[in-house]
Order: sequence, then C-alpha cells, then structure tokens
Amino acid sequence: MRNFQYSFYRVPQSPLARFGLALLGIAILAVSMFIGLIFLAVVAGLAILGAIGLTIRNWLVGRKKPSEPDDLRHVEYRVVRRDRRD
Repeated sequence: MRNFQYSFYRVPQSPLARFGLALLGIAILAVSMFIGLIFLAVVAGLAILGAIGLTIRNWLVGRKKPSEPDDLRHVEYRVVRRDRRD
C-alpha cells in the first residue's frame, strides 16, 4: 500500500506561515464574494431595467384600441335539448 502522507501539500510548521495562509484564504474569499455581489447587482439591475422597459411597452401598446376579431360576434348557435328520463 502506498503512503500518500508526503505526496500532497503539507501545512507549514511555522505559525507565521499558517497565519499568512489563513489571511490569504480569507482575502481570496472576501474578494470572490465582493466580485459575486457586483455580478449579482449587475444582473439585478438589468432585470429591473428589463421589467421597466416591458412595463412601459405594455402601457404604450395597451393604450391603443384592441382590435376585436369578427369571429366572436358572428357565430351560429344551436341549442341541443335532451329529455331527462331519470
């Protein structure tokens, strides 16, 4: 069986190096979170602008008189009666 104890990254023995790596990890997490928040703000802003644009478009189109199809007014109906023999 192979011993993988020394083939992977080992944590440094120096407390100062460990502290530096911990600070580096925290800094990388903070920067990635900040970049993620920026992207989230951009996406949310674009969604809000799109919603405003669609609202204005629907408001302008809705002001026009809607054209009613003639098919709904000129329909022939036939009443079908069934005698109930219950």
